[in-house]
Amino acid sequence: MRAREYAPNFVMIISALLVMSCLLPGMIPLTREAETPLPTMEKNADTVIDVLKGQDWQPLQGLAQEQYTEDDFAGPGTLTYTVNITDDKPTYFNYGWCAVDEDTLRQNFEHIRVKLYVNDNELGNDVVHNLTFTSPDNLLCLDFGVLILEWPAGEYKLEAVSTFNEQINDGLADYDAGDYIFVYNVTVGK
Repeated sequence: MRAREYAPNFVMIISALLVMSCLLPGMIPLTREAETPLPTMEKNADTVIDVLKGQDWQPLQGLAQEQYTEDDFAGPGTLTYTVNITDDKPTYFNYGWCAVDEDTLRQNFEHIRVKLYVNDNELGNDVVHNLTFTSPDNLLCLDFGVLILEWPAGEYKLEAVSTFNEQINDGLADYDAGDYIFVYNVTVGK
């Protein structure tokens, strides 16, 4: 007797499953959209230095439409840039930090972690090169940079994320703990 009570429900469930199995193949995409390939990045640090010593490259931030003030950079948060690339010049994507002297710079980097990303892929030490230099205003700087040699046409999201795990001082000013994030929305149309 009980089997007859459940039979109509069972038939309805099986019918619904059959209808769904016929509809689902058209509703669920079986292929993913093609992703923009990653740009070609220089792996040899000596080559990066040689290129940066010359004039035939461009800083990514220098290509941005937006211009921010020192106050904008002074605290944690996100700054977003829009960049259009239309030529074949190498592009330097970086995050740098400067301090009044070597000891202060070393002490600062005990509390700073830097990560660079392209399209949500964290870039490794094979393409991220640490360079030190003295700025025009005589500060000692450490730069984490990637030299991008070739961009396939498309859209890219580049991010530089610098995490300060406590307040630091570069010898000139205090900087609060937190994430300092720089997002570059890059369109390449060559």
